[in-house]
Amino acid sequence: MRLDRNIKEKVHDPYDDGRKYSEGTYCPQCLALYQGGRWKWPKQKDTSGEPFLCSACRRIRDRFPAGEVHVSGSYLNRHKDEIMNLIQNVVKEVEIRSPMKRVIDFTQDKQKLSVSLTDNHLARHIGDALYKAYNGELEVKYSEEEKFVRLYWRRDA
Repeated sequence: MRLDRNIKEKVHDPYDDGRKYSEGTYCPQCLALYQGGRWKWPKQKDTSGEPFLCSACRRIRDRFPAGEVHVSGSYLNRHKDEIMNLIQNVVKEVEIRSPMKRVIDFTQDKQKLSVSLTDNHLARHIGDALYKAYNGELEVKYSEEEKFVRLYWRRDA
């Protein structure tokens, strides 16, 4: 009897099909290029390879985030523009290096600002930047079986 049949994957990501793409594969949506084993922004537009929708574009299309950041508290109401600028700057900085780390959408109301993201590490970068810049309370909740993280940042006063 084989015991390895009971081994389960630790983290499941439905958008990671676990395969390597052929060199030069490009995403027809965002034009990211698969080179050297990873998706990169090309220096110039190159659509000579095989088209394949990258995981970030599939997540955006399906509105299926890998990370969420929820910002709340009375501090948000008084400093909404500053907080939005900080979040957008973190996203721009990370997105330049990796096309797989992007924003799906921003939603806001009077009480809360929420950001859905294509990458769980980007959510953590944003949460850490908020905490470093404004203190407050940061709570991080990782999903046990999916590649997903939800961050809650709150500051009153």
